[in-house]
Amino acid sequence: MRIIFCDDDPMVIEQLLSYVSEFFAQLGGKKVEFAYYSSGDALLNAKARADIAFLDVEMPGVSGIHVGAKLKELNPNIKIFIVTSYPDYLDEAMRFQVFRYLSKPIDKNRLFRNLKDAVYQYNMESREFPIVTNEGVFVRRAEEIICVEATQRKVLVHTIDGVLQSTQNMEYWRQTLTLPCFYMTHRSYIVNLHFVNSIHKDTILLKYRGREMTAYLTRRRYTAFKDTYLWYMESVK
Repeated sequence: MRIIFCDDDPMVIEQLLSYVSEFFAQLGGKKVEFAYYSSGDALLNAKARADIAFLDVEMPGVSGIHVGAKLKELNPNIKIFIVTSYPDYLDEAMRFQVFRYLSKPIDKNRLFRNLKDAVYQYNMESREFPIVTNEGVFVRRAEEIICVEATQRKVLVHTIDGVLQSTQNMEYWRQTLTLPCFYMTHRSYIVNLHFVNSIHKDTILLKYRGREMTAYLTRRRYTAFKDTYLWYMESVK
């Protein structure tokens, strides 16, 4: 994971770097690279690759809003934090789907909560799963797997670009798909909450790229599944 900071105030960068380093030290396990820039021009000229960016709005040269939009063009999955003392830019920042809007001075507890959300989404989008079939091995990210279905002694992995027949059994997938976005709704189905369109007493409607499919939901799991889905939707806002 690579994180960049862009602010013309070195004290702000120092504070952010300290807080973010502390957060990842507590989290453990993930190697993180840091880079920092004093202006939007310097950042754009460096053609910096990043997974998370903290951007000031008012800086010499191009604004943080402009920089954020450019970074989104290069990497649509980047998580952008706008850091500023001026709330007037909120509407403009939201146009390119800024991840969070942080006010100065930085509140460490709020920053940590938002970073936790950003890391979760990053993991969901970047985690890859090998799907072994008789034709070969196909790798798909978590966000590309719609559901896993056991039917007629086959295990089918439904992805956004087609269906793959897995040689791995349902128990393998139950133990493998442990990210919070996956839920076993029925002994024959593991669904990705991201694609849930509607929930009924014994079925779930999944939608993706203009297409849809139905998965079974065990009635005794209805309440737990509904609560989990609502929590998930709240966590990824």
